[in-house]
Amino acid sequence: MTPDPLALPALFFHGTEQLDGTHAVHPVDRTVPEDPRERAICRALLQHALALLDASEPTQPTGSSR
Repeated sequence: MTPDPLALPALFFHGTEQLDGTHAVHPVDRTVPEDPRERAICRALLQHALALLDASEPTQPTGSSR
């Protein structure tokens, strides 16, 4: 039985508004935006999110192992 993809955790990129007023939404853990500008924005947002996660990790005292 295949799990419902909407029931699993996922990462989505909500693209910028198009001329017709619509937005593209990409599940970036399965597809990527095709437009180079949207790809760059998506990449920057992912890097920013990872930096925030890294910064929130508890620090280890010098000389201790994980």
